[in-house]
Amino acid sequence: MAFTDDKFPEKLIEGFQKKLGVFFVGAGISIEAGLPSWSKLINNLINIAEKQPWINADKISEYKTLAIEGSNFLLLAEELKTELGGEFSKYIEDTFGRPDIKPTETILKILSIDASMIITSNYDMLIENAYVKLKGIVPPVFKYDQSREIANNYWKERFFILKVHGDAYSDVQGIILSQKDYRKTLYRELGYKSILQSIFSTKSLFFVGSSMTDPEFNLLLDYLHESYHGGGPTHYLLINEEKALPTLQKNFLENYNIQTITYKNNSGNHSEIYDYLEELEKRLT
Repeated sequence: MAFTDDKFPEKLIEGFQKKLGVFFVGAGISIEAGLPSWSKLINNLINIAEKQPWINADKISEYKTLAIEGSNFLLLAEELKTELGGEFSKYIEDTFGRPDIKPTETILKILSIDASMIITSNYDMLIENAYVKLKGIVPPVFKYDQSREIANNYWKERFFILKVHGDAYSDVQGIILSQKDYRKTLYRELGYKSILQSIFSTKSLFFVGSSMTDPEFNLLLDYLHESYHGGGPTHYLLINEEKALPTLQKNFLENYNIQTITYKNNSGNHSEIYDYLEELEKRLT
């Protein structure tokens, strides 16, 4: 797919050239690797709940009704996490904690572009496995509860991967999946919050695989919005034009300084993301 010049803002190019570019990898990139979308995740959990003798039919019916609306996913995740207990953790670990997840061409292309760091809201090991395949070494990976290590690498300008919502492989109990998780965990991590604010204020983030209605993505932005008001570098979000409603675009730009870059999903499988990244790489060399 051919992209016009206006799809490659000068400041986006400049950010990567000056080593200020940061990739933020969202759930859409992991879906390509065979992992479930938010809708699929919630429905899979409801199916598990349906098999549990302590959860009655009326509750299951209510879950299914709520699952029709994407705006209820966080509420359902919180409810199902509580109701399912160990079964919830087992599903998350078996699904997202698999160490053998195979790298996709898209994630390999992201890693081939020189970025100062990669941030992801995903729990899986897709990025780590792709990095090993591409570079032959294990990358430094940090979670939200490692603020000292993050700060040390950040200030020394060393590349690292930051898993903002935790890691299902190393600590499934510590993943962030709901508003309650944010309140109980992240708001206690003041050093981590300070680092995130610094990153958003000094680096230019390029969001790939995130949707404007992605519940986890919006949780993170809301978490930062209290003290981060869109100042500093412009950030960019690559998104299917069908999902880029004008009102949402305006909100993202005004509140978070995130400019949208749209593409047409003519392929039906979002292969245009790879095409865009390939063209971006060419423009950076």
